[in-house]
Amino acid sequence: MTGSDVVAAPPTEHDGLTGVQAPLSYAQQLLAAFAVHEGGSVFGPNFVNWCAHRLTGPVDVDVLRQALDDMVRRQGALRTVVVREQGFPFQRVRPPAPVPLTVLDRHGTAPDDRDAEVARITARALADGQPSDRVPLLAAYLARFGDASALVLVIHRTAADGWTMQVAIRDVMAGYERRLRGEPPDRTPLPQYVECALADGSAEREKQIRSALPYWQRTLGDLPAVGVPADRPRPVDGTGGVRALHTFELSDRTVQEVRRAARTARTSFFTMLLTAYALSLTGRTGGSEIAIPVLGAGRSRQQWDTVGFFVNGHVLRLGVPAEQTLATVLARVHRAGIAAQTNDVPLIRVLEALPNVAASAFDSSTVVPTPIQLCQPIPDFADDRATVRYQRMKLPPEVVAEQPVMPVDFLWVMEPYTSFVVRVMYNPRMFDEASVVRLADDFQRALWLLVTAPQISVRSARAAMEVAR
Repeated sequence: MTGSDVVAAPPTEHDGLTGVQAPLSYAQQLLAAFAVHEGGSVFGPNFVNWCAHRLTGPVDVDVLRQALDDMVRRQGALRTVVVREQGFPFQRVRPPAPVPLTVLDRHGTAPDDRDAEVARITARALADGQPSDRVPLLAAYLARFGDASALVLVIHRTAADGWTMQVAIRDVMAGYERRLRGEPPDRTPLPQYVECALADGSAEREKQIRSALPYWQRTLGDLPAVGVPADRPRPVDGTGGVRALHTFELSDRTVQEVRRAARTARTSFFTMLLTAYALSLTGRTGGSEIAIPVLGAGRSRQQWDTVGFFVNGHVLRLGVPAEQTLATVLARVHRAGIAAQTNDVPLIRVLEALPNVAASAFDSSTVVPTPIQLCQPIPDFADDRATVRYQRMKLPPEVVAEQPVMPVDFLWVMEPYTSFVVRVMYNPRMFDEASVVRLADDFQRALWLLVTAPQISVRSARAAMEVAR
């Protein structure tokens, strides 16, 4: 990257994690499994996660560097590499190393052009990549505009899901303020990712999995397909890593009404969203049921502050009979969600136990899984004495290429951060933009019918959605 100054801190002391080894976590195994049809590896340098935040207030580069290095020392996942010996991949924690901090002087950039400039910086950072075998698995880029700055963090995805990126920016800015005040770094103990991976293989966890697997075998054992037909078959030369993006927002009024309707129906906000999604998908398939992979944070309460890739999912088989009311379908989706949580099993283990589901998810070239994910915003770092404030940036999607959390051909992500944004990432070689736009429109119509007319039948709802097109 031209015009930059890479600032690095000297190596520092580290804790007793160094040298600890563990198998891949179940979440990492799932990540690797979904990468097979890409023709590449999730352990390559360009499979990364990133975030960009606007910083308001004077930024001391040396203090920021110290805060970044503090996080690497505290969060073992940022210094954990995936290695292979005798063909088997596993994780090994290495000593901390300084975070590469690239500082870019952009004082001459007009205020209206700053977001586009940060997008260009981010795009170049993503093109440079982040090797998964080099510690730390984190790189930082600081663009300085004079009266403001922007900080971009890039972390290899084997160590970072969407939740992680929120933890990372929060911890860096909190650490920055501590360092600025001359306070010691936060050394509060927290669960380390390598420890969580070891717990995945514990006898207790295995017993839990084996007791819950029969539920999934009964529920999904005869499942014919997962997802919806694509507009075109998956290309035989692989699908490529870049995805197209369609975004839309739910208005504040819609979100409020959906929450109110969820309370009335004694269900969750997400169940309302999932039911509308199932209605829109079956409108495309014309069937009376749909199987939807539902992606979740995969974290226990104790792991909320831990950096790492924890994403897990459940394949929910949802009945949407035409003669039943929307309220009845909502109740069915509610029960399916509770049963999935009660019988929680890592998705990779379900796929291993059910070859029919795995084949549908990985091998079908015409029917595409349509996973859905509701991101969970975590509290920002709040300090009345803070000298620097940070705010999440929305960068132009035409500049920054989209990468889904999993290397899949279709992903529906809902992000209730500053507003409720739905991001639909899809493979443009398999789906037409018009098809995705129609699905998004149908989702919004179905959601509003769930709120305003829950006693009408699915058949009537589909007819109303057709008229509205």
